[in-house]
Amino acid sequence: MAAGLLLKVVGFCVWALFWLGGQSATVTPTAGEAFAGGEAVVVDARSAIAVTDEDFVCATLDWWPPDKCDYGTCSWGLATLLNMDLSNKILLNAVKAFSPLKLRLGGSLQDMLIYDTGDSQQPCTPFVKNTSAMFGFSQGCLPLHRWDELNAFFKESGGSSVQFSGVDDHLIDKILNPSYLDGMTSTFSNLQGILKSAGTSAVAWVGEAGGAYNSGHHLVTDAFVFSFWYLDQLGMSSKYDTKSYCRQTLVGGNYGLLNTTTFEPNPDYYSALLWHRLMGTKVLSTTFNGTNMIRAYAHCARNSDGITLLLINLSGTNTDQIYVTSEGAQTQGSRKEGRGFSHIPGLGKAAVFTREEYHLTPKDGKLQSQQVLLNGNVLATDANGEIPKLEPVQVEGTQPITVAPYSIVFAHIPSFYAPACR
Repeated sequence: MAAGLLLKVVGFCVWALFWLGGQSATVTPTAGEAFAGGEAVVVDARSAIAVTDEDFVCATLDWWPPDKCDYGTCSWGLATLLNMDLSNKILLNAVKAFSPLKLRLGGSLQDMLIYDTGDSQQPCTPFVKNTSAMFGFSQGCLPLHRWDELNAFFKESGGSSVQFSGVDDHLIDKILNPSYLDGMTSTFSNLQGILKSAGTSAVAWVGEAGGAYNSGHHLVTDAFVFSFWYLDQLGMSSKYDTKSYCRQTLVGGNYGLLNTTTFEPNPDYYSALLWHRLMGTKVLSTTFNGTNMIRAYAHCARNSDGITLLLINLSGTNTDQIYVTSEGAQTQGSRKEGRGFSHIPGLGKAAVFTREEYHLTPKDGKLQSQQVLLNGNVLATDANGEIPKLEPVQVEGTQPITVAPYSIVFAHIPSFYAPACR
């Protein structure tokens, strides 16, 4: 499987619109009034179908030594809990930008790690390569001073800690195949069913998801194309009441949110940050009446009115013009009276409804690019290691959302009438 599912159970773990006070109005057409012949996303905002944790986006940090190699590639370097530069400004700012970022510390070597407490009778020695050992390394020790350095970093950054395709030449083809992406639906659905039938307070996590076994696939799992898989996983898992989704890794291997050597954000970092800032905890039922190459997910907006819609275009040739409609919402106020919306009492001569759009595309149109454009501008840290501002474009609300080939769009629609989001 592309992701390990962490089921938190006591004692053990299983891996596996527009609203006005007084005068009501809505600018959201109902499904029955959807635009004839056009492509439309239908959002049922009457009630939420699932709820995630506030810090749904999570990332992992691992213990691998620099000589951890896969298929002749040693991709971990100085990018693990044992040795990464905790004073690096980009690393610190990347974690701070989430305020906070949930971090899961551990990995395969966790069971072979001991901690120096200062009064141990045995020497604190590092992991040593041992081909006869389960994970290829002997028992290792975390020195007391490194323990202190990690604690200081987490305190400063505001991080909150919590204690399977491989190198496939056809991985990109699979990522762009909607049937392949749908393959995880039954896993999330079945786990949700188990939790409901068990009557337990346990909740589901994706505890480690890198999308490719054995440290990932360079220029795939650390490139723009992987945001299609990653964001689709976030959207799909949240629909089935998954509370947190931990990406393997924050940094390290070929699937880090940050570059292993420079700590510069990879494209998935910005995808994760936009999700964290725009997608609220309440998940809304969403369907799309057009091609299966468009993936659509909707949540109540985070710390704002209305909803945020995520649209993913897996097609490299088609530009889609997509309207957003509502399912089952009761029309109100001036709509009941049969009036149009060029003028609503109390709003002046003309009411202008706008939305905020964030369009992600690969640099130079190359899916395997490790640089991403936001609304046509390259995202990169500045000379001080600061994460760039993620600025939207304002779009007139009655216009369809334009989704270019091989692109991703977050659309915050504050005027969408969403009773579930109150």
